[in-house]
Amino acid sequence: MNKKVRRLVTAVIAVMLILAPVALLVSGVLPYRAYVVQTGSMSPTVPPASLVIVEVDKYQVGQVITFRKQDELVTHRLVSVNADGTLTTKGDANTSADPSTPVPADVIGGVIYAPRGLGFWVMYFHNPLTIASLVLWAVVSWLLWPRETTAVDRPPAVA
Repeated sequence: MNKKVRRLVTAVIAVMLILAPVALLVSGVLPYRAYVVQTGSMSPTVPPASLVIVEVDKYQVGQVITFRKQDELVTHRLVSVNADGTLTTKGDANTSADPSTPVPADVIGGVIYAPRGLGFWVMYFHNPLTIASLVLWAVVSWLLWPRETTAVDRPPAVA
């Protein structure tokens, strides 16, 4: 196998090894989910563009949780469980508690890990146009890459 082809194969395998765990999280195969934080309400603990890894159905007071609020997902800290069973939540960057109180059925789970900036890359590679452009770039690069010629490829020498 040619040295350049080996390097390309190695690069593709490395990218797959990096993206495979994220794909497993997003697919729902594991008891964990991954979401991207869109706003700064949890800064500096969880800044925007962070990827939050959520353990499904496991959370406690004081932990950052992800829950459903109408048609969106919210990642805020669980401050307390109220007497009526509702939950009080608050963004770390906010001065007061959230006005709405989710019920436990709305909670997806507790955040166990939040790598900063990784959410940007997840959103970037989630876009079909990104994948298409990367495939196109790889094909064009392969076609334009200079190749070593062999004796069979060379024209005969004129004497």
